[in-house]
Amino acid sequence: MAVPGSKSVAVCDDVVVLLIQVSLGMAATDVAPTRLDAAQRAGKAFADSLPPKTQLGLISFSATAVTQVAPTTDRGSVKTALDRLMLNAGNATGEGILTAVQAIDALRDIGLAPGSKRIILVQGSRQSVPAGLDDPRGAYPAAREANLRHIPISAIALGTAQGKIEIEPDNGGPTPVPVPVDQTSLREIAKLSGGSFHTATNLAELTGAFAELTCHR
Repeated sequence: MAVPGSKSVAVCDDVVVLLIQVSLGMAATDVAPTRLDAAQRAGKAFADSLPPKTQLGLISFSATAVTQVAPTTDRGSVKTALDRLMLNAGNATGEGILTAVQAIDALRDIGLAPGSKRIILVQGSRQSVPAGLDDPRGAYPAAREANLRHIPISAIALGTAQGKIEIEPDNGGPTPVPVPVDQTSLREIAKLSGGSFHTATNLAELTGAFAELTCHR
């Protein structure tokens, strides 16, 4: 759901990049069946709802960022890539944002200068790489860079304060590790980039957040 006071307008964007966290915290089951599974399902529905001419890309990030699909009108490739997302350790939010910005800038390099563009960030737990949000290549400088390039970030905080995962140590039983959703940094990322902030604690709310960002031509 959109948070009061944030900017949320369903603009008909020429380019949208889905930026999805795939760190271990996305295995939390506070969003059933897991945060990642909900992001995959809602992301595929969002892909199907976009106008045919909108170019859609997919980037995942954990300790590093990976361009899964460069912006394209081929919805099938994006949905297939969503299904193949795998969890990894680390959470480099800033690296993910900068990679998304580069993916949009790359369209200019091949003569496809996009008009309206947007990054949709789906994240649960807080950035861990680098340690500080305002460190070089951290989330806040990356959000400012997106703003300079007129690329707003619609940040969706996925999960609850009670989120947790279980880690298997080398010896002993599973150990629960808290992974509370980090609304504070995501709200600031949206603000710094000139975008919008949303929250989702279940699949229906996540689907609704995506719907608020969908334009139908």
